Parts: sequence; structure tokens; C-alpha cells
Amino acid sequence: MHGVEITKNLSHNLTISLRKTMAMQATANKETFRQYLLFFSGQQVSLLGSSIVQFVVVWWITVETGSPVYLSLAALAGFAPLVILSPFGGVLVDRFSRKRVILIADLCQTVATIVLILCFWLDLASIYVVLGIILLRGVFQAFHMPAVNAIIPSMVPQDKLSRINSLEYVFNGIVQVSGPVIAALLLTFVSIDQLLWIDPITFVAAILVLLIVKIPSVRSIAGKSTFRQDFTEGISYLRKATGFIPLIFLAVALNFLITPFSTLLPYFVKFDHLGGAANLALVQAFLQGGFIAGGLFMLLTKGFRRKVLASIISLLIGLTGYALVSLTPMGLFWFMAVAVLIFTIPIPVTNISVRTILQIHAPLEIQGRITSVVISLASIATPVSMILSGVLASYIGTSTLFLSCALIGIFVTILCWFFTDIRKLEKLQDIQGAQSTSSV
Repeated sequence: MHGVEITKNLSHNLTISLRKTMAMQATANKETFRQYLLFFSGQQVSLLGSSIVQFVVVWWITVETGSPVYLSLAALAGFAPLVILSPFGGVLVDRFSRKRVILIADLCQTVATIVLILCFWLDLASIYVVLGIILLRGVFQAFHMPAVNAIIPSMVPQDKLSRINSLEYVFNGIVQVSGPVIAALLLTFVSIDQLLWIDPITFVAAILVLLIVKIPSVRSIAGKSTFRQDFTEGISYLRKATGFIPLIFLAVALNFLITPFSTLLPYFVKFDHLGGAANLALVQAFLQGGFIAGGLFMLLTKGFRRKVLASIISLLIGLTGYALVSLTPMGLFWFMAVAVLIFTIPIPVTNISVRTILQIHAPLEIQGRITSVVISLASIATPVSMILSGVLASYIGTSTLFLSCALIGIFVTILCWFFTDIRKLEKLQDIQGAQSTSSV
């Protein structure tokens, strides 16, 4: 019964989408795939520098202020530009050279880091200066992220998308594990301003790789249009595609509820459990280890056919781990680390599945807009959560806040599965698979 209804609603739009996608997909071949792997390796080097900088800055704020409110403000400063500017960044990367956008965004982030180094060197670094630099880096990241995400379907053949998304999770996890560990070790030997130079150094390595990589352009196929038309096209596509709106709503709710954990983890370790930088590095290593394990699982299994159901089940398991984190006995960091592992292993299953669905369904010439709009909408409540996290933790305690968010998240996930049309995305995949087969 549902299959007939969905076929009526989606047949026309899906056929058009498939024609565009299949026409564009010809640009992705073995050569572009090799070029993408080279580009990917350079970006991982740059990510390592950024990971070290992030750990150092967050730990400095934790020690200097001892306040969850300032940690919330730091998270907000880095994240708010992503929510506000990503849709505009997505339009920009679909209209201009994505390679050039990545180059300029990376360069600007590195300049911001060098300014921060000079502030520490000249003893001008205050909490407000640091927050300002974090804000600037967030602005440039709002253009960098859509550009990087948009080039994947244009360079990676469709049958390799799920595995590449999984591979990215694995390597990102390895880099994010290495970053805090390297930073924690080096902080015992060098000053913060010296350690921050790692970011510019890794930037140079990444740029050298970027300069020799050929990134295909899709703008000639997309045609000429106004900025406003490009922007509204991304919104319109998601609004008409059955099942995407409840999926985005669920992402909004869960991002809001999970944000307290990512914002207040340093405070939770330092003040709730009297830990130090090494303890935080341990927990973050397990956190990223969970991302690596989940990414490896998706890489080895090629993902799930029923991607939406797999995402829902994974979310429920992860939220259970979130609840366990809140129940960690005082100072028992191995318990916290294992709970964080349970929390994070399922996250790649959800993110990779949803990302692959978007990459397959959306035409390549609007990938930047679709990606940025989804990121912006899914994250729209996150800045509010960042602000409330510090305030609520001051009144009810970090553990109580974590536990409440986990339980509410489980409840919302179950409601979305049973009482929205999010399940229709499974049928959409079946229709697409049938039409793709018949086209071949």
C-alpha cells in the first residue's frame, strides 16, 4: 500500500534526479578516483594540525577560566558560523572553482592561527582574543566544509561512495585520536605558542598536494543562474523529497541533545572527576577510537541495504552509551572511556548511511547546496544548546544534564521512526535501485 503511494509522489522527481545524476556520474572514473585519494591524503595532514590546535585551545580555556560557560561560548564561536554561513558557502562552491575555495579557506584559517600564536607570544592572549580567533576559523570552515564534501560524488564512482565515506571516518578518527595525544605529550615540553606552529606546517603540506590535484568542475553543466536561484534550489529539493524533512528534524533534535557532551567533556573530566590533560586525552582517544571502529565496520561490510533502519538502531545504541557516560563513578576514567566507545561506535553507521543517501540522490551540480543546507538545518539548534549547556550544567550538574539528554534522545528517536514518514526513505532507495537497473 505504501509502495504505491510513494511511487506516485516520487516517480517524476526521482526520474529527473536520476537522469541528472547518471549523466554527471560519468565524470567520476578511475583517474578522478586516484586524484581524490591524493587530495584526501593531503586534507588528513591538515586535519592533524587542526586537531592539535583544537585540543590545545580548549584545554587552555578550561584551565584558565574553570567555567563551563566559557567552554560553551568557545564551542558556539566555532560552530555558529557553520550554521549561519554554510548555505551561502554551499552556493558559492557550486558557482566557482571548488579547488580555489578550499585553497583560500585553508589559507585564511592558517593566518588566523598565526595571529593567535603572535598573541600568545606577545602576552596579549585573553579569553576574548581566543574566542575571536575561534570565530574567525569557524567562518572560513563554513566555506571549506561544503567544498570538500561537494567534490566527493564528482570524483568517486557511485559504487565506491559508501566505502569512501567509511574510509574518511576511519582516517579522520585516527587523526583525531593522534591530535589530542600528541598535544597532551608536547604540552609537557613546549609552550602553547610553539605548539600551535604545527597547524601552519601541516597546512603547507596539504596545499602542496592540493595544487597538483585536478578537481573537476560541474558548473558548466549546471548552467548560469542567480545566487538566489541557486540557494532556493537546494531548499526546494529537500522539501520535495519524501522522508528527508523528518530525517533533518531528528538530526536537529539529536544534535541539540548531544551538544552538551561535546561542549562540556573537558569540564566533566576536569571538575566532575578531578582529571587532568592526560585523562581527557584518554577519553578523547576512546571517543575517536569509536569513530574508527564504526568506520571500519562500515568499510568492511560495505554498509547496510536498509540504511535508515540501520541508522535508527545505531542511534539507540549510541544514546545508551551516552547515558552510561553520565553514570561514570568518580574518577573511574576507564569506565568513562568504555562508555564513550559505546556512544561513538554507532555514530559512523548513521552518518555514513545518511551521507551516502544524499550523495546518491542529489544531482552533482547541486551537491554543495544540498550538503550545506542539510548541515545548516541539522545544526540550527546546536548553538542554542551550546549556550544552554554551560548554564544548565552550573545548576543541575553535568552528569544529570548528560543523562537527561540521552533519555530524551532515545524517546525522540523512537517517536520519529514510528510516527513520521522517515521510513519512506527505504522505499525511495528501492525505487531508485529498480530504475537504475532498468536504465542499465
